[in-house]
Formats: sequence, structure tokens, C-alpha cells
Amino acid sequence: MYSTTASSIHSTAASSGSIEDPSLSDEILSFEKASKFGRIIVKAPDAVSQLTLAKAIQEIKNLPTSDFVNSGNRIRQVELVASEYTKVSQYPTQVTFDAAGKLSDTEAFEKKFAPHTDSIKAMCKEALQTMGQKLNWKDFSIGVRCNVLRYQFTPEQTQVCNMEWHKDGCNLSMTTLLSPYYQHGNGFTGGELSFAQNSLFSPGVPVAGTIKTLEYKKPGDGFIFDGLKSLHKVENMHLLREIKDGEEIVERLLLLCFAWPSIGDVIALSKALGEENLV
Repeated sequence: MYSTTASSIHSTAASSGSIEDPSLSDEILSFEKASKFGRIIVKAPDAVSQLTLAKAIQEIKNLPTSDFVNSGNRIRQVELVASEYTKVSQYPTQVTFDAAGKLSDTEAFEKKFAPHTDSIKAMCKEALQTMGQKLNWKDFSIGVRCNVLRYQFTPEQTQVCNMEWHKDGCNLSMTTLLSPYYQHGNGFTGGELSFAQNSLFSPGVPVAGTIKTLEYKKPGDGFIFDGLKSLHKVENMHLLREIKDGEEIVERLLLLCFAWPSIGDVIALSKALGEENLV
């Protein structure tokens, strides 16, 4: 199992970044090296407890959102960052895992975190704790950021389809399904997470034969994956039956946790995960 080295026990926010980080060696930057050792997909079942989910979901639905369109699909995003930090929300805040792997030293994270509700904070901390346990982070500080995506099914939007292949712009991501598949006597199907190797010659295009599709079994389940050379996308989702006027909408909620370890740490991690790595 992977553990950090002495050189890794420090803040990684300043030294981390994309694969194009000019401080990295040519060996690490090479396509062959990143493709062989840079891809990570790890299951994280029960990343967040059902009790925490039930409380947090009710609060999430009352929060302001910023809406955007992806391939014709209307999606809502909840940024979990205080308003005074929204203009710099792309920059991570620090959390620390102690010698026992327990999440600690979250003061900076909580200072920039909004809304200041115990349930939503608990949800994010549980997810980050699971991430740290799965990756065996001990005596390790790392930059993180969290938000929630709301995929709403309404009489006007009965499906979410043809989502784009993309990378997250961070070195490690964790997605956690928050909402149940069945709601208000209705529900949705689909929404699996697919991964693929990024084409060297056509960025954003998956390499044939490298696609792996994984399904969230239940709310609280997640996946941890890298952003070095892997593309990913959300698969098509459909309502089980049409929503009539006056009926409650169906909503898929997804928690996103982004982390910025160094590229070198990600490569070392992918080597050490062994059978837990699904690629």
C-alpha cells in the first residue's frame, strides 16, 4: 500500500498542478510514463454514511446554484466555498492526515467553507477521510476543494445524454453519489462513470479499447481517479417514467472532491495500489 515519503509531508498546493507543470522532469512528463503509471481508478464504497447523506441532501437542495449547459443538458452546481472566496475558488485549501491517517487540521478548509452547516461539512469530511484511507495518506497535507452537481429531471428535461469526455484539471478526483435512484415513486437509471485513455494526437478523444465503465451501486458509493492521462464522462441517464405537472422532480446529486497531490506522488501511488487499482 502506498505511503508518503518524507519529501511529500508538506503542502502540495503550490507545487502541484497539471501534467504540463514545467518543474517536472522530462521522464515524468512523457506520454509513455504517465500512461503506464499515471492512471488510477479505485472504488470507494460507503464513502459517506447514509445518516449523513440524509441530513446533507435536504440542506443542499436549499442552496444557491450556478447553472450551466453541457451538451444540451442543464446542470446545476453548488460551490461549497464562502462568498468572499468565490473568485479564487479554483485554488485549493489545506487538510492534513495525521500519523494514524485521521483527517485533522481542517481549520483553513472550514474557514473557506460555506454554507456553515454541520451536515454538509460532515459529508465533505467523511468523503475526504475515505479518500485518505483508501490512498493510505499519513502525515500528509494536501489541497482540496469540494462542490456538488445537481442533475435535475423535469417535464422539460427527461434525460441527460451525450455528456462530454473531459478531465477535471486536478491530479486526483473523487466522485460520490448522494441521491437514491428511486425518489417520490419515480426515479432514474444510468449515470455510470466511464474512463478512457486520452488520445495523444486528438486530445479529448478516448483511445479505442481503453474504455472502462463502472456503476455506483448505491448512494454513498464513490470512485477515486487520477487526471493525468485519463478521460472520464457520465453515461446517459433517463427517467423511469414521465414527470407530470405538479409532481416532484427527480434529482441526481453528486459530490465532487478534488485534490492536488504532486504528479510524482500520483505516479508513485498508482504503482503501489496493486490490486485495488481497477485499471
